[in-house]
Amino acid sequence: MRLKIRHFTRYNYPKKIFLEPHYLHFKPLTRPYYHLEDFVLKVHPHYSGISERIGLEDNHIFQAWFNELTDHLEIDVSIVVTIDSEAYKPLGFIMDPHQILGNQNFSYSDDTRDYIKPFLACNESDDLSAFFSQIIKENDGEVIPCLSGLVEKIYKLWEHKIVEDENMPEPISCFSDRKGSCRDLAWMMIAMLRMAGLASRYVSGYAYNEELETGHELHAWVETYLPGAGWVGLDPSSGLFTHYLYIPVATSYHPSNTMPVIGNYRGNVKSKMETSVSIEQV
Repeated sequence: MRLKIRHFTRYNYPKKIFLEPHYLHFKPLTRPYYHLEDFVLKVHPHYSGISERIGLEDNHIFQAWFNELTDHLEIDVSIVVTIDSEAYKPLGFIMDPHQILGNQNFSYSDDTRDYIKPFLACNESDDLSAFFSQIIKENDGEVIPCLSGLVEKIYKLWEHKIVEDENMPEPISCFSDRKGSCRDLAWMMIAMLRMAGLASRYVSGYAYNEELETGHELHAWVETYLPGAGWVGLDPSSGLFTHYLYIPVATSYHPSNTMPVIGNYRGNVKSKMETSVSIEQV
């Protein structure tokens, strides 16, 4: 299967401003189940310089800088990936060592724990902790059934909505409201996993649904780190483990580090953003 992804973003400013250096996350990460066949990044106004870098969390970052005043910033990205569905084995692993969840937190080796500290950080919440604890109890602490139960219950019990507001609610707010966007549900689930001692991170990218002709958008999901298995993907918006039609672009311990466009500008005006994503088989 070949997928073509088109991601268009434009920021409009009421009057001309000066763009500070911008950092762009659009290039898909390397995964064994797909091949990046083509990647084209177009930026307008034309940059004075651009450099592809690898960030602290191994994300592809394009750093672009500008020397002229402008009343807009336009980013047009075209991506083609070839997918090998047989190469994706979501549960093709064993945990090493085998552990269960329960009264004592899930444990990592000392060397691993030093690295994953940011992926365990969270604000404690009795409500969120109790919700996952009940699922853990129902599944006798077995990790995969617990993860499956959690992602399925969030999908069934929370209303999914699409939001364009850049401000993300705290996990407890999403929990209380019983509704949220894909990013809100992912961030809430990460909090629950971390309280149980499971290192988890936020993933931003593209997810293709063969049943949809339109309505594709930038998507967010969760990855949790299991010894022996590495990072395992979960999508609370679909109630499933992720599969070969998920194309990650950026991962981080915090959602703010995965924004497609990160940067500032000089000028006392507010920007207005328009964006669209289309995904099709080619």
